[in-house]
Amino acid sequence: MRRTICLGLAMAMLLSMVTISITAENNTKQISLTEATDGAEKSFTYKIGDSDISIPFAQKEADTLNKLGLFKGTEKGYELEKPVTRAEAITMILRMVGEEKDASLSSGSRNFSDVLPSHWAYTNIGYAAYKGYINGTSDKTFTPDRGVTGQEFVKMLLSAIGYQGITIAKAYEAGIKYELLTNNYTKLAVSTEGYSLIRSDVVGICYSSLLVKNSDGKFLKDILAQKGIVDKEQLESLISSESDGETESFAWNLNKLMPTDKNYMFSPLSIKMALAMAAVGADGDTQNEILKVLQIQNLDEFNELSAKLIKEYSENDKVKLNIANSLWLNADYCKDVDFESSFKDTIQKYYGADSSKVNNANAVESVNKWVKNKTNGKITQLISDSNFLAYIVNAVYFKGEWAEQFAPEATRKAEFTDRNGKRTEIDFMNMTGNFYYYEDSSVQMLKLPYKDGKTSMYIAIPQGRTIDLDKYIEKMESKRVKLSLPKFKTEYSTKLIDTLSQMGIHTAFDADKADFKKMFTEISENVFISDVIHKTYINVDENGTEAAAVTGIGFATSCMQVDPPIVFNADKPFTYFIRDDENGEILFMGEYAYAE
Repeated sequence: MRRTICLGLAMAMLLSMVTISITAENNTKQISLTEATDGAEKSFTYKIGDSDISIPFAQKEADTLNKLGLFKGTEKGYELEKPVTRAEAITMILRMVGEEKDASLSSGSRNFSDVLPSHWAYTNIGYAAYKGYINGTSDKTFTPDRGVTGQEFVKMLLSAIGYQGITIAKAYEAGIKYELLTNNYTKLAVSTEGYSLIRSDVVGICYSSLLVKNSDGKFLKDILAQKGIVDKEQLESLISSESDGETESFAWNLNKLMPTDKNYMFSPLSIKMALAMAAVGADGDTQNEILKVLQIQNLDEFNELSAKLIKEYSENDKVKLNIANSLWLNADYCKDVDFESSFKDTIQKYYGADSSKVNNANAVESVNKWVKNKTNGKITQLISDSNFLAYIVNAVYFKGEWAEQFAPEATRKAEFTDRNGKRTEIDFMNMTGNFYYYEDSSVQMLKLPYKDGKTSMYIAIPQGRTIDLDKYIEKMESKRVKLSLPKFKTEYSTKLIDTLSQMGIHTAFDADKADFKKMFTEISENVFISDVIHKTYINVDENGTEAAAVTGIGFATSCMQVDPPIVFNADKPFTYFIRDDENGEILFMGEYAYAE
């Protein structure tokens, strides 16, 4: 994935004399496709105007889908350079969403005059038309052997994944919105009028679809595993090893699972420290799963690193960066239970966390007061009820000024276009100067340092979220850049149990299998993580950045439910009154007898 020029390409590769040649015109845009080969490595060259873009075959993606049984070759191999017909396209899509067998058992209920029962894809086309995945090229025809366009393919695939109302005219926008089109090359293939897809394009789009969520928020890869179409462990293993053995960090893996329909901000450091403290009190599979997801090889070493970071950050006099931790035990939840002394000692030594006992009456106020204090009032509430055995809480507060501040008088109104194409006029800060900068066909990235010279904000415009941007930092060079950046403020709240489960933590949330015996004393019932709450705040303006994050890990057990609860169900007429308990006066009285 890189831009090249004609001369450089000619010197680097031997161009095949017998090649695929596809051209399309869209106003002044021209695209020509020529296969090129350099030994075992194959690529295409797209010519757009005066620019050449070298595009690799989707060989690795094809291998992965083939091993999963989702993509088949011919007697000649994958034939990635071969054009794809509309009939082949819907067949590939039905296999991709796990419905190929269902289609084979159908009778092809939609009749097209040019798709007779003898046609090899008759049942697939009829089934897909009946399900609403495809449309004909007219009321009576399907044109099965015509090449499929990118817009048609995206419409078919997203409809099969479960999205309603996708049209060919809006297919490209939908592909961007649902993160099906995650790089410049699939975007180019789909957005270009008159360009028929080849098998390499289809493989790239299908591979990306594994990480597309359906309308219920479930990843296609997980749906395929649940149906038994693919082996879940094999799928996860193949996807995780896809990038030449490079492993993305916990932060970037978590970022992939953040929402696409709202602004968000989270603190990987806060979440990682809170879960690491939980791991100190865990054992067996529970601890192993937590550490694997966090990518912590040695917990003792991470504890020491945490202590070092907390100390170093607190001593930074150029920016304010404070990390605070605390343990909370609800004495009313289970009588005579306490934190194990060895657990408390470790958490206090390395994370500076004091242990506090609360009760049902003061738990919510006490925990939230601590959170408000440690986040400088930016986050005022973590929990809303006292129904917990214990909480581990981490708070991070940051405030830093830019090394070079934006001039307030340079702030101007300008349009911001959101993910759905909506344009809104907002305030943009503006500055021209030398910044560390990197750009290629998949990302633009700029470094914006704070006054301490150690801390920076990186602003990136990637083509897709599944990019680990850390790898571009060492490639950044000082460039003169005209920067325009929105002023923005985001407050975000999420519960992370489902997300962390997708990442590989399971037993910690299981009431029967969780193992936190190293954390508590005098408890016979099993303890499990009942909640992982994460809240954040960030404000970016001309002066700098103020940000806060808090992570709370709640623990519960069944020991509180010794007696069955009393049922009070006011589902029949009832009387109510409001009383001044100081003097006994009833202020208001009434009866509710009719539903309004």
